[in-house]
Order: sequence, then structure tokens, then C-alpha cells
Amino acid sequence: MIYKNRNILLFIFLFVTSSFLGQIKIHKHLTQEEGLVQGQVSAILQDSKGYMWFGTYDGVSKWDGKHFENIQTHNGLLSSAVLSIKEGLDGKIYIGCYTGGILIYDNGKLDTLNKNNGLISNEILNITMFPNGEFLFSAIGNKITKYKNGQLSDWGKEVNYPSEVNYTIRDSYFDNDGTLYLATQQGLLVYKNNSFKIITAKDGLNHNLLFGINGDGKGTIYTASYKGINKIKNGVITKFTTLPLFKNSYTHKIYITKKGTFYAASDDGILKVENKIEEAFTTQNGLGFNSCYSVMEDNNGTIYFGTNGNGVSIYNPNESMINYNKNTGLPNESIWSILKSNDSTMYFGSVDGLIIKGKKGTKILNKQNGLVGNFIRVLKQTQNGKILVGTNSGLSVLENNGIKNFPLKNKFGVTQIYSILESDSGEVYLGTQTGLVIMQNGKVIKKDLSEKIRKRMTKELGGEVILSLSKTKDGSLVIGSMTGLTIYSKDKFKFFTTKNGLVDNSVNTTHVRSNGSIFIGTLKGLNIIRNNSVVDTIDVNDGLSNNSIADIEEDTLTSFGKDSGRIFVATYNGLNILTNTNDSLSITKLYKKDGLVGNDFTHEGTFIDDEGNLWLGTLFGITKYNPNAEKPITTPPKIYLTGIKLFNNDFPLNKFFNKPIFNYNENFIKFIYTGINLSAPEKTKYKYRLIGVDKDWVETTENSAPYTNLDDGNYTFEVKAGNEWGFWSNPVSASFTITPAWWETWWFYTIIVFAVASLISLVVSYRYKHLLAVEKIRTKISSDLHDSIGSGLTEITFLSQLLKNRVKQDDVANNQAVNITNISKKLITDMRDIVWLVNPSKDTLKDLFYRLKDAYHDITQYSDVSVRINNIEKLEDIHLPMTFRQHIYLIFKEAINNSIKYSKCKNITVDISTKSKILEVILKDNGIGFDINTVKEGNGLNNMFERTKAINGKIEIISSKNKGTTIIFRKNFSKLKISEI
Repeated sequence: MIYKNRNILLFIFLFVTSSFLGQIKIHKHLTQEEGLVQGQVSAILQDSKGYMWFGTYDGVSKWDGKHFENIQTHNGLLSSAVLSIKEGLDGKIYIGCYTGGILIYDNGKLDTLNKNNGLISNEILNITMFPNGEFLFSAIGNKITKYKNGQLSDWGKEVNYPSEVNYTIRDSYFDNDGTLYLATQQGLLVYKNNSFKIITAKDGLNHNLLFGINGDGKGTIYTASYKGINKIKNGVITKFTTLPLFKNSYTHKIYITKKGTFYAASDDGILKVENKIEEAFTTQNGLGFNSCYSVMEDNNGTIYFGTNGNGVSIYNPNESMINYNKNTGLPNESIWSILKSNDSTMYFGSVDGLIIKGKKGTKILNKQNGLVGNFIRVLKQTQNGKILVGTNSGLSVLENNGIKNFPLKNKFGVTQIYSILESDSGEVYLGTQTGLVIMQNGKVIKKDLSEKIRKRMTKELGGEVILSLSKTKDGSLVIGSMTGLTIYSKDKFKFFTTKNGLVDNSVNTTHVRSNGSIFIGTLKGLNIIRNNSVVDTIDVNDGLSNNSIADIEEDTLTSFGKDSGRIFVATYNGLNILTNTNDSLSITKLYKKDGLVGNDFTHEGTFIDDEGNLWLGTLFGITKYNPNAEKPITTPPKIYLTGIKLFNNDFPLNKFFNKPIFNYNENFIKFIYTGINLSAPEKTKYKYRLIGVDKDWVETTENSAPYTNLDDGNYTFEVKAGNEWGFWSNPVSASFTITPAWWETWWFYTIIVFAVASLISLVVSYRYKHLLAVEKIRTKISSDLHDSIGSGLTEITFLSQLLKNRVKQDDVANNQAVNITNISKKLITDMRDIVWLVNPSKDTLKDLFYRLKDAYHDITQYSDVSVRINNIEKLEDIHLPMTFRQHIYLIFKEAINNSIKYSKCKNITVDISTKSKILEVILKDNGIGFDINTVKEGNGLNNMFERTKAINGKIEIISSKNKGTTIIFRKNFSKLKISEI
């Protein structure tokens, strides 16, 4: 290795101090590309709802922080140029249109004041609003219209306005004592106690042509003129500014903030005066255009500069970011490494040399004047104060105003240095494209260790390019390479790749936290290692702005949760701030639109200085960011319901609020809302819910909430907005009703109920009448059978008996007479059964089994056969249809007959139960029994089975020789089929 010692003095001053001290402080702009109607912004207003209004030379823009509503001549504006905008006490917006009159904006409705309805002149240059809400509309040529309670009058005549010259009013200011100051084309008019005083250049003004006027509310007045700014205090007129740029500048408007900061918009930029410190804002500081027409402060303290051609530039006085690029004097914008030394000198490593910014000026070193290489990849300061400069050609060491160079070469040529680490003992570890180089006191040492690490990395990881070096508390060496991660400690190796947890093998950067965890930045996200294991992966799915990690730094000045400090993760697209509070990870993302000089960060390009400032090197310059200087905006966004869509068609808001009732088929509704968060509109969050549908709040970044296929009922929609600091507004709400379909209304239900009730009544009435008629018929049939047919059969029986006695000698006649007698007796018995069954007063089970018992009373009385029927009294409340009772009666009449005729039994027992609505009848005799498998079924058994089947019952016959017979009948009578009735 070649050692070179050049005592080269750092004498090259390519840039003076003031040029590099230029700072970009304005990071946001609104132009026509963002939606602004036109770039010449002559008037700015923030209304009471929070909306910003920008008057331009080709229309007016209303801005909610995200969306523009533009009004031009084709959609209602009276003329193109808008020179003044004011809000009335009634919330209406009054827009002064040059050559067109006054346009009044009232929640989207437009009204007009012009010469046709009483305005003295349409050429409006300025609108003045009195504290009581009255207006003065000033036009060219001393023409001033007063607007009071909707009436227009000539204010000039009322107050005897001076008319000897052209006192056209360009601007106005009301002081706290009621004095009205008017900036005119011929000097300053002071109106007090109904009289005018004229102040001109003869009295000390820079020029008579005045364009702007304002005051601090304490008696001091400032005028903006064609030749600079004047200050008037206690009647003394002086020139205001000492900055040469603004001494004679064509100045348009003056604005004084709530805190007393002075701003003036001129053709040469913006003048800011705060605490007697004067500061200029020009394009060098980020101003969109040097010629400016207007200035305004919003409710959060943000300042808006209206330029003459490049829209609106937005300045945050509490901005925590300062940018440096070529416009501010930075010689090279591609910054790859940053260092602040112990003596507060700043070092910036670029692709074309080392930029050194000290107390005496700015210097640059490169290969031409002493460095070993031009591309500065990494910068470190040693414990003894030396500055180590890692380049694409080796190492340069700066000490005692001299340079020592250490070119690093290998068999492939020059070796690049990607990372530098110093051990506690002063050893310098260099991470290069061909492995590790260890140096101390200008000499390469521990070559065997370097070779050992190189060989193991090549074997285990397949590569030796070292991109990052870190060390742990116990002295372990953490090596990030293009092919994986290596941890080396006391001759032991631990390797990490995608095979054991890494999300990607390309390890760009490593960082060891105070709690021992190791953060690994790869090209596919961030890994966290604890206790020699990969425990977590953080990527875009978790909220990172980009997966390609460029560098990692930790803020050790603050403490968040269990891990000390915030983690700053610079990526190839944006900066990420990771905080861990109560074990909950939070990621804040910052981009160029938030004030960064660029989004594409460089390897080793981040550095935190002793004041807590985070320096960020990008391909487009440097950002100095103080995260501790940011002041949270505690005022939540104002939230408004701005639209309703019914089936994706616009529904008038006024109609909705006047009568929020929809038909049953108007149930696809979308609510559109706006949260006005001018500081960070893209970070506005919303929470909404529809009471009656949503159980909890729904959080979203969208400004609309769709609901489909809503049922009829009453609903209340609520929505609130939150800013980037987590402060939420109170919810706004809107209630509405969806009416039911006509077939679901109360009156329709009433008609249906009435109709059904009427139908049921008719059916019941008909059924009742029918049952009464049937019962009368059954009673009549029973009576007729008993009276007519019964008496006739009895008469036949009696006559057949007489006939039998007379023809005893004639056997044939005698037998026929006997048959007639028997048949008539059987008919009488059957007829009595039918009469009993038909009789409606005998329709209980109790009646049925009593009838069955009575049928065998004579047999049991005159024979030795006993027939017992048990539990009859429990059947009193069970009413059954006639057909059902008939089948049961005849089944068990047949069964008893069979037992008496064939079984030679002495006892017949019938047990009846009705548990669980199941009728169970068990007949038992103690006769000789029969073999159920061999007996031939006669008409009796067949009839029993057929009748059981007819009523969907079940019957079982159990019998064997010499063991009697048991017949079991079962039937569920709770739900009888029509066929069974």
C-alpha cells in the first residue's frame, strides 16, 4: 500500500460564506399545475370556514388544502381580473372584479352588484369593510360605493371625498381608534372625525403612488409605494427598511401577522421583519417568483405569498427544514456523506469533491488539490480529531491543515471505500469492495484477520463487498455486505441471509441501538435482529415510504417507549421517522412536498449533529431538519359535509337539509365531506359512522362514505377530521329518513290485518254455522233413527216372534222366522250403535268406552266372563271426531267379541291411557290363545287391521297357545289429518 503525505494547506476558497449560507425556506407552492386558476395572485383571503381564496388576473380559486373550486367568466365571474376579496359578517364572500363589479358568493350561489343595480362604477380596485359590516367598493376615479343593509349609495358625496385630484383608492386600513387610512394614487388620505387629511411626498413619503397600507394596531402605519416602504409613527415619516434590495422597491402590499411580524410584497421579493431583524425572501430562498403582489397569514400561522406569475408560495415560519442546493451556493448537489466535526465545521462529501464549510468560509477539496479521489462515499472523525475521507480511490486523512493519502489497490485496480468504523482502541476498519482493511497510525494491520473474514464471507455468503460497518456494546463487528450480514466476535462468526430471516441479502446499512437490537437496511425493507435472531421485518406494508433503505440514524436526545430515541430511516424515496410508544410502532413519512430538498437519499448521507439536527444528503442537495423544532398544530381541521350523491348523481345539499327524506328505492347514498387541513392536506384522516348501520367509527383517508341498499328507517351520519398531529375535530352530523315501501307502511299493514281478520271471521262464521248445521242434522238423524227406524225394527222383531210361535210345526217356516228375529235384533243393536255415534252430545272418549262397556253388560251378567275397562273417567275431556270414534269402537268391539267367542277366557281387561297426546288401548284376555303365525285371518281380524289403517293408527296382536291374547292399539290424536276426520 502506498503512503503519501502532502502538507497541502486548505487554501482553496471557491465560494464565499454568504453564498453557501443561502437557505431554501419555502418548500411548497400552488401553481396552475396543482389546480390554481392562474399564476398572478393579487388577493388572498381565508374565510371563517377555513377555505383559502386566491384572486388572480383570470379568475378566483377556492381551496380546501386539496381541491380547487375555480370561478371564471364562463361560470359566473363578472370579469377576469380579481383585485380584492373580503368576507362579510354574514359569511358571504365579496369579490371585486375589475371592470365587472362585485360578485357575491353565498355557499355556491352567486349574486351580482354592478351599475345596473346601483353600483357607481364596475371598475373595482379595492373593497373596504367597516367594523360594523358596511362595505366601501372603490373604483377608478374617486368613485366609491357604500353598501349597507343591501342598499347602495355614493359614499364620496356623503363624506365630501376630496376630488381636486385622482384619489383612486388602492388599499385601506382601519386603525383601532377608528381612523381610516386610504392608500391612493396621489398620496395617503386619513379619514377621522368626518374629515380628511392628505399626506404626500411633500410630507416625507417616498412616492405619492401608494398600493398598500397596514398598521400594527398600536398607532404605527406602514405604506407601500412605487418607491419603497414608509413608516409613520407619531406623525413622523421615515424610510422603513435598511436592506438595499427593498429601499426603492416597487412594493404592492403590506401584511402584519398576529404576532407582529412584518411582511411586504414587492417586485424584488418578500421583505420580512421580525424582532428588528430584516430578511429577504427571493427565488434563492424558494420563492416562486421575485415579483409578488400579496401576502396573507392563515389561522395556523402559515404565510402565503401571491406572486406575479408563478402562483402562491407557502412559507411556514416554524419550519424545521432548511435546504441547500445550487441556488443557495452549494457547488454540488449530489451529496453522499455528511459530517459535523468537533469544531462545528461541516463536511459534505459529494460526487466531485469534499465541501468544507467553516467559520471563515466555504472550501472544496478534490483530486486536483490533494485528495486521493473525487467521489466521497463516507466521512468519519476519529477520537483524536482526524477527519477520515473515504473515496472511490482510497482513504484521505485531514489533520493539522494537511492531507495524508492512502490509495487502496488490488488486482482489479482501485478499491472504493464504502464504510468506516473506529474501534475503542483506535483501530480504523475500512469496508471496501474487496473486503475489510484494518489500519492504525497510518499502517495496515491484522492482515490475517482481514483475510480470514474475507474468506469466510466469500465461502458462506458468496461475496466480499462490504457496504456497512457497525459494532455492538460487547465489541462484536457487524458487517453488511451485498450478499448478506456477518457478525464477528472473538473468532466466532454468525451469518444471516434470506435462508435464516433476512428479507434480502443486499445489506446497504446497519445500525446498533442502545438496547442491543440491530437494524438492518436492505433493498427490500428493514430487519431487526435481537439475541442473534431476526425478530421483525418492516416494509411498505407496515408504512415505510420505500423498501430500499439508504441509511439509518438514531436520535439519542429524546426517549420514546422502551427504546431510546427516534429511528430515522432514509430510503430511495422519502424519509421515515420510526417511534415506539407503548409497544406500538408509529411511522411518519416525509417527502419533497413536505419540505425536503429531494426524495432520493444516499448511502452514508444522514448525520445527526450535537444540536439534534438531522442532516440529509440527497441527489438534489442537502436538507437540515430539526425534528425537535416542529410545533404541533393543535387546531383540528374544520369539517364540512360538502355533497350528497344519490345513485352516483349529485343531490342538492340545500334540498337534503330542508327535507332529508328519501323513498324506499332511494337507498344508495354517498356522503362527501371536506376536512380543511392546509398544513398537510394529504395527511388528513377521517372517521365516520352511520348510526343505525355502523357499530364503530370507520377510519379512512378518503373524503367520501358510500352506503348501499339501506333499509327504511331513521339514520344519522357523523364525520370528523384529524390532522397529522392526531388532533380531531368535533363531528358534524346529518340526519335523514328512508321511508318504507307502500306495502310496508302502517296503513297497508292495517288494511291487511283488517282484511285477514275479516276473512278469518267469515271462515270461522261459516265454519261455526256449518258445524251447527251438521250438529242439527246429526241430532235429527239420531232422533229419526231412534224414533222411526228403531221402532220399525222393534215391531218387525215382535211380529217375527209371533210368526215363529204360529208355525212351530213347519220347520222351514220356523227357521225363517228365527232368522228374521235374529237379523232384526242385530239391526237394532247396530242401529243403536250408529245412533249413539251420530249423537253430537256423545263425542268424548269417556262416552265411547262407557258405550263399549254397556254393550257387554248382559253378557257379563249372565255368564262367567268378566269384562273390565279401566281409566274411563280420565277420558272425559278428550273429544274426537265421529269417524275416529267409530273405528276405535268397532275395533275393540270386534276384539271383545273374539275373546268371548273363541278364547274360552274368564277375564277380559281393557286399559286406556292418553299420555303425550297418544291414545293407547291395551286389551288382554286369559284365554287359550292362538298361534299368530298359523291362524287364518278371518273377517274380524281383517276388519280390525283395515280400520286401524284407515285412521293411521298402529295395532299389535300378541298371542300364543295357553298364554292368552294381548291387543295393543296406539294413535297420536293431537294433530288429526282431514282424512282421519
